[in-house]
Amino acid sequence: MAVSKYDMAAASLAEDLGPIAPGEIEGYRASVSLQLRHQGELLAFMRGYLAEVGLPTAIEIGDLTDYFEVRRNNPAFGIKGTTPGNLTLWLFMIARVLAPGVIVESGTFMGSSLFTMRRAVPSAKMYSFDLNFSNLIFKSDTITYRAHDFGTDPVRSESPTDLCYFNDHINNCMRIRQCYERGFKHIVLDDTPDLGEIQAYRFPALPVVAMIAEDKWRDGDTIEWAWQDRRYRYTFRTEHTFGARELIDHCRPIPALRRWTGLQDSTAYYVKLK
Repeated sequence: MAVSKYDMAAASLAEDLGPIAPGEIEGYRASVSLQLRHQGELLAFMRGYLAEVGLPTAIEIGDLTDYFEVRRNNPAFGIKGTTPGNLTLWLFMIARVLAPGVIVESGTFMGSSLFTMRRAVPSAKMYSFDLNFSNLIFKSDTITYRAHDFGTDPVRSESPTDLCYFNDHINNCMRIRQCYERGFKHIVLDDTPDLGEIQAYRFPALPVVAMIAEDKWRDGDTIEWAWQDRRYRYTFRTEHTFGARELIDHCRPIPALRRWTGLQDSTAYYVKLK
């Protein structure tokens, strides 16, 4: 029986152009005018979020161009366990609009997000905290590396726009308290899953900021989840939140960008402290 173009068995409208050399196309490549419209849509969405959380919205096509160049040159980008691709884009833009004098990262691992923020604000003082720097791929003499916990360090904020990024799977609420006591107002917290996202983690940063943001959890609330072949349980205790909720001016989940970038999103929050 003949197959018409309307049948499910009909050939796709996509053209097969043959073999491709490694790296010839990074994800996708659109015609110039289409790509500019696409990037404009992405910028409008990102500006909307920045406005929602009270940050400056002055990001332009040039900032996107800079980010993609940084991403291409980032030696740790995309390696398993590093900061997801879309969060590096958010970190780049948040750092750009804040123009902080001091940037702190805790949980550096291979250095993908560190590289991103270093390029976003070359003039900032940068501090990297991790207990083990043996996995580091990117290292710079413009960054201070400290092999101990951020909470035991005397580093303090020096301006109202200074920024802390935590990707260390440590109690979000404790980190909020520590930042507040050191004068930091702007925080990005990764590994902050809500109920439906927690099964993607072995050790999320409990209690995560999502648990106190909407005052949903109560003392004794529990959750169990499976991660690989193990079962885990967490019991919420107000005493473990360090009074963080009272220190927060506002906070919002950092939204997904995959429809524009094709990259992995993250369960991250932006937090503004009082």
